Amino acid sequence: MGKFLHGKLALFPLLIFLLLALEGCGPRLAKGPAAPAEILPPDSLKAKFSIEVDDSVNGKNSLSAVLFAVPYKRYRLEFSGPMGIGVASVLWNDAEWSLVLSQQKRFAKGNGYLVGGYAGIPFFDIHQVAGFFWGDVMPRGAVIDSARDLENGKILSGKNSLGIPFQAIRNLDGRIVKLVQGQETLEFLDYAEYGDRVAPAETRVYRNGKNVLTIKIKRVNAGASWGEGTFRLSIPESFLEL
Repeated sequence: MGKFLHGKLALFPLLIFLLLALEGCGPRLAKGPAAPAEILPPDSLKAKFSIEVDDSVNGKNSLSAVLFAVPYKRYRLEFSGPMGIGVASVLWNDAEWSLVLSQQKRFAKGNGYLVGGYAGIPFFDIHQVAGFFWGDVMPRGAVIDSARDLENGKILSGKNSLGIPFQAIRNLDGRIVKLVQGQETLEFLDYAEYGDRVAPAETRVYRNGKNVLTIKIKRVNAGASWGEGTFRLSIPESFLEL
């Protein structure tokens, strides 16, 4: 019995070490220059992240979120608050979207790639935001018209697929760290490795100089699979439309 206890005690420091090591595990910061190849979306993707929203109506709110994506075809977003209580669900499928606010028993529907605009959720380009999780932070259909050298990189000027001008700052590693488009400015911080993907661990969105949205990536699983019900969003008959 004494030998057994002695052996268990001898393993205790090792177990503590392993637990601490696992607890500290997370995405590794990307080092070295960015790959020059075109960033292609995965066939499917599941990501866990958190968001911080600051709007003039509801103030600041922090939410946990999960994204299920079949890039440019279908997206499902689930937002939850403290204790994992569901707050909102978003489904985008074939250019139509639905937003369900479970706590408020409200819902909204729309068309196109701009989603949100209700209950403190700002309008966002569903394709562009989803692209952050597989490392594509440039505007969709971006065409670069000119490039100018900076002390710590380059400033790229161009237009997106709608012909809207933008400017992007690319650092010496070849990664986009800032994007200005209309009244919106995005900052991409701490690029990290998520499996075979490199993406900004934190994205900050500013509108008219105010930080209205912050996205922090926790985990990305490219090539994920899920149940058939993932892209079905039922709306209870008792819910009222916004």
